[in-house]
This record gives sequence, C-alpha cells and structure tokens, in this order.
Amino acid sequence: MTKGLTPSEMPGWPAAMNQQMAAAYCGLSVDIFVEKCPVKPISITESRAGRRYLKQRLDEWLNSLDSPATPKRVGMGAMWDAKGEAVRA
Repeated sequence: MTKGLTPSEMPGWPAAMNQQMAAAYCGLSVDIFVEKCPVKPISITESRAGRRYLKQRLDEWLNSLDSPATPKRVGMGAMWDAKGEAVRA
C-alpha cells in the first residue's frame, strides 16, 4: 500500500491488514482499536511488521457487537419465590 493512500482510494479492503489499516477498516483510531479489538493478528513474517489482521476475523468481531445477548438460563428453583409461589416475569 502506498503511504497516504486512503481507504476510499483503494479498490477494496485486503484479506490481511496491518494494524493501522485494520483500525481504519473498523472505523477506529489505532489506540482505541488496540484497546477494544479482541482479534489477534497472524504472523506472516517473523518481524513485528509482518503481523496482519484477517478481514474475516474483524468482520466476525464487528458482527458480534450487533448480536443480541444470549439469554441467561434460569434454573427451575428461580421460578418460585421464598413462599413457594410461582414467579411471573
């Protein structure tokens, strides 16, 4: 990628992105990306510069942010109060 090339000037997002590009893809600053993103980069080369974030994994993470929370399972005992009467939701 040529330095200074903006995402809108690219023909499409690559499958593997460096940290700066991955942050831009997610719409975050690098600092916030590092703080919030749980996706771990893969190592294409031995150097730190060879670390890349896979677009597919970033998409999975971003999509998970919009998913409804999994409902909490309630045991049978939680269906009755201390007096043994049924609890209504």
